[in-house]
Amino acid sequence: MKNLSSYGMLAIICLFFSSSLMAQNDSSGIYKTASDFQQKKLSYAINYKTENHKINDDVLFNNNEIIVKHKGEKFKLDKKSTYGYKNTKGEVFRFVGDKEYLLLNPSESIFIYAFKRPIVSNKGPIGYTTDYFYSVDAPSIPQPLTKNNLKVSFPNNHKFHDLLDENFKTNEDLVLYDSFHKMYKINHLMMEIK
Repeated sequence: MKNLSSYGMLAIICLFFSSSLMAQNDSSGIYKTASDFQQKKLSYAINYKTENHKINDDVLFNNNEIIVKHKGEKFKLDKKSTYGYKNTKGEVFRFVGDKEYLLLNPSESIFIYAFKRPIVSNKGPIGYTTDYFYSVDAPSIPQPLTKNNLKVSFPNNHKFHDLLDENFKTNEDLVLYDSFHKMYKINHLMMEIK
């Protein structure tokens, strides 16, 4: 009987952990700090399949502010002191200064970000182009995604330098996704070295 009780307790623990993991996948909210992001700790969090809230990061006339409407209350946050947020589509955005970066691979070791920059002509904005950035960890400031910058970030990893040169002809190739390994190619190459 004692073994049955132990197995029952183990089943409850497994169920608890799997449900908390599922809740994180269906959640939306604010990452106040890099540490919160690393720990997957969302503030003003909801399960977007069963609850509603609104995160507005593009406030008219005040681009330095985020407004969160959560459980009937309105909260104003300063972008410069807020790490980022996860929206109801599961996308993670990070704030650096007054810029917002879409984090393309939150579960990989070298983070890759997309930044939409307006294309401006003498007649005004005519569209957007996407620039790519990276960081080697959550607290680091995103840098332009270039082979040279990656080499500078890993100065003693000469095998990685060689693999970058062998596998990527241009800097634009650095955003190639490896669909077989289900990760960005630069992260797969880094894993091969370790």
